[in-house]
Amino acid sequence: MQNQCSRGKMLTVRAGYLVCPVCHRNRRLAKIRSDTEGVNIPVFCRDCKSEIIIDISRGQCFESRSR
Repeated sequence: MQNQCSRGKMLTVRAGYLVCPVCHRNRRLAKIRSDTEGVNIPVFCRDCKSEIIIDISRGQCFESRSR
């Protein structure tokens, strides 16, 4: 189990979807459920053309620090 210190910046999840941390638009980047887990998941925003790598732990999203 990871602790809070090893995680990157916490990202916003609104209405069950990840919000782009670069342009902050309400585009649905990824569906995040409360039981979702994942490491090093690439997510692409079609509005600002940026790609971020995320880690998901118990429905909370963090910017990956393992790049």
